[in-house]
Amino acid sequence: MAGGHIKFGPTYNSTEFVRAALEGSINGFHDIDVTAAEAANGELAGKFAAMTADGLGLAKAKGEGAVGLFRDDLKDMVNASGKGSFYFRGGEYHVAESRLGAAITTFAVGDSITSDANGAIVKAADGDRVLGTVVSVGEFPLGNMYEWAGSAANGGKFLGFILHM
Repeated sequence: MAGGHIKFGPTYNSTEFVRAALEGSINGFHDIDVTAAEAANGELAGKFAAMTADGLGLAKAKGEGAVGLFRDDLKDMVNASGKGSFYFRGGEYHVAESRLGAAITTFAVGDSITSDANGAIVKAADGDRVLGTVVSVGEFPLGNMYEWAGSAANGGKFLGFILHM
């Protein structure tokens, strides 16, 4: 289950970059592909995970290999175990603008999303594997005690989507 008292008081706040509104299931049993994670500067949260020969890595372009959405960055893994944790079923998730593969202004409610070559969220095109559907663009109001306080108090803008896994 997502944490609660890290930064915003009682809220559904998994990390600074990923927030769960209606949470699906977390899988935290797979080793991390450290080489791939370090190549992405350890910034995994909010990107799509894939199984690789060396553990969990990043999904490729057009959703290829995606198995779920990373919850943590490298070094933030569950119990510092070196295991990657990712959401893999259902749920509504919100990813920080800084972790998207395209400007947040390019997304609209109802858009289908997929991953780019670095596992980041981008709009899906015809023929891409659809990994989710956008449900909100902007602030993260759900379950947040600062619901009406604006973007600055809420940690910036987030892209909300329903995960299709």
